[in-house]
Amino acid sequence: MNASATRFSAPDWCFFREGTDPAAYYRQLRALGITGVEMVDPVRRAAARAAGLEILNIAGPGMEVGLNRREHHADLVPRIEAVIDEAAAEGIPQVIVFSGSRGGQADGEGIANCVTALKPLAWRAEAAGVTLAFEMLNSHDHRDYQGDRSGYGFAVVDAVGSSAVRVLYDCYHMARMGEDLERDIAARVDAICHMHVANPPDRSAPRDDGTIDWRVLRARAQQAGYRGYWGLEFLPRGDVMAQIATAVTAMSDAAKAPASTSA
Repeated sequence: MNASATRFSAPDWCFFREGTDPAAYYRQLRALGITGVEMVDPVRRAAARAAGLEILNIAGPGMEVGLNRREHHADLVPRIEAVIDEAAAEGIPQVIVFSGSRGGQADGEGIANCVTALKPLAWRAEAAGVTLAFEMLNSHDHRDYQGDRSGYGFAVVDAVGSSAVRVLYDCYHMARMGEDLERDIAARVDAICHMHVANPPDRSAPRDDGTIDWRVLRARAQQAGYRGYWGLEFLPRGDVMAQIATAVTAMSDAAKAPASTSA
């Protein structure tokens, strides 16, 4: 895949600021090479689409009080069902879902409880043409988040056994947990529906001299068959659009670079 085929997305929560004109903001993103946006407030969706941007996902509930505990299912499952229905009605392909906080619970129990909740949700999502994107978060920034390892997410996906449940693989979060990004992406690209990128440890914009070698990572992901969006989910310092442009350039250069045989 060459750079012209690489698709970039920008989460609204990172870059959109209250008081900004939505139409102008989305046009600027499009001019920078962004073709998708994430977690867009319903009142701004028309403006995003008018700028030629695809709306990729909606964040569901449950980041802290999550699916990893059965006592939360009666409340959370109907709410996630409603988000699935909203996504289907709006033509939005993914709904982000979460494990919830650990609270002393064993990971195996949390995984089993997530699977119990996600199996019936997967049926609804399949029928609606929506993918549930199960996101892993590092437990340094998100204190006590249980799904803080890629293996947790992949175990849930495997046990649910539905094409409508996949992992949202966040390179920043998994790097903060000390994981081997290249290995995990290459081995489980079949289970990944979306990627987020940022430079650890400060969640800054991807850049050529960052702590992740984007050239190698992108080569590995492409060789493994990843063709989804790369979500630029970083925290900007200074000029937002200038930093998005820097990230797009760094990631595009990575896409054009030849594969490396070493990490």
